[in-house]
Amino acid sequence: MNTLPLLKAGSFIALSSVVSAQSLFVEDPNEDTESSLPLRYTASVGVGYNDHFTSNSSRAATNSAYINASLGADYATYTPRTSWNVGASLTANKYLDDSSGDGVYYNGRLNFNLNHRLSERTRYVNSTYFNYGIEPNYSYSFAPNRTPSEHLYYVTDHAIGHRWTARLATYTGVKVSGVNYRGSIDAGNDRLTYGVYNNFRYSVSPQSVLTADFAYNKNEASGSSSDSTGITAAIGLEHKLSRSSYFTGRVGTTYRDVDDGRSGYYNPYVNLALTNRINNNLTVKTYARYGIENYGTSQGVNTYDTNQSLRIGASATYMVSPKLSLNAGVNYIRTDFSDGRNASTGSAVSGYDQSLINPYVGFTYKLKENVSINGSYYYTKSDSSITSSFSDYERNRLQLGVSTTF
Repeated sequence: MNTLPLLKAGSFIALSSVVSAQSLFVEDPNEDTESSLPLRYTASVGVGYNDHFTSNSSRAATNSAYINASLGADYATYTPRTSWNVGASLTANKYLDDSSGDGVYYNGRLNFNLNHRLSERTRYVNSTYFNYGIEPNYSYSFAPNRTPSEHLYYVTDHAIGHRWTARLATYTGVKVSGVNYRGSIDAGNDRLTYGVYNNFRYSVSPQSVLTADFAYNKNEASGSSSDSTGITAAIGLEHKLSRSSYFTGRVGTTYRDVDDGRSGYYNPYVNLALTNRINNNLTVKTYARYGIENYGTSQGVNTYDTNQSLRIGASATYMVSPKLSLNAGVNYIRTDFSDGRNASTGSAVSGYDQSLINPYVGFTYKLKENVSINGSYYYTKSDSSITSSFSDYERNRLQLGVSTTF
């Protein structure tokens, strides 16, 4: 894993004022919502087509139509002392032209968030996320490219937030994250990261909070890669543009040591995000991140101590009418692998770069209150400075389905 997610704790946890007019908010404006949501189920079936599908890195890509079915559930509750929400879903995709087995692949997720006020000044917050499947979520700082096989990706973050004064607050927490690939072919890129962090927050106005972050973490790597240690320090600003629009920014540096590899060097760190509700119909979200990651660094007997990654993304949701909504977005990832070496001989290996762009569009149309038709189209283009069928490809993926909530 990487150092970056430790400094994203503010994306999931908030220390808004309990009694003071000075707000020590973070970038999630819904954290302190006072309305509970009843248990809601969503079921859907659909058909799709993927013209570049592979089930692991040893198999050539194929094109295939597929059918899928999914079931999900969401629940949220709020009390003056405790608020929490949980969401879960399970999807089964049956690829009709897959010769590697029965052609059935599963995708599942589970997320849980808890905010418990221990007192007027102190609270405990927890954010936990599990995702299983093949398709990566590029906005989560996971995978420089499409993942080679089914995998489990998980993050659990626990912190104590305390408001020392009307303007000053801190979060002190621990975080564990990791990825585990199914089978032995791609298990060389299994990763486990655990660490501690502290986030200082100072309210300079009801709309703006200055932040200072410190994070220490250890990364346990599999395959040819070595374990590593990262220490990241950053300063930032969180500014609330309106009730539902906000900007966050952090800049800093990471000090990094790689066992049996490059040690004692620094790398820049940048994390920017903007959510802007332009009007009642249109919401736009953008982000940009730059820093060290540990994903994809085990490549057979070769390993790369440094994976410097740039991630840029944008998404938009537009309500055309009460029945029709549109969504669109794009992700761009640039990864530069350097400080390469042969793990057996120790000899140097040339570095390389890789880029990926992933635009997509989709729609949802309500047939009636609890029944909708939805469709999506994803395009992916990946290029690398080295010749590789896994790194150089184009892909089109389309899906059409119907869903119901109850």
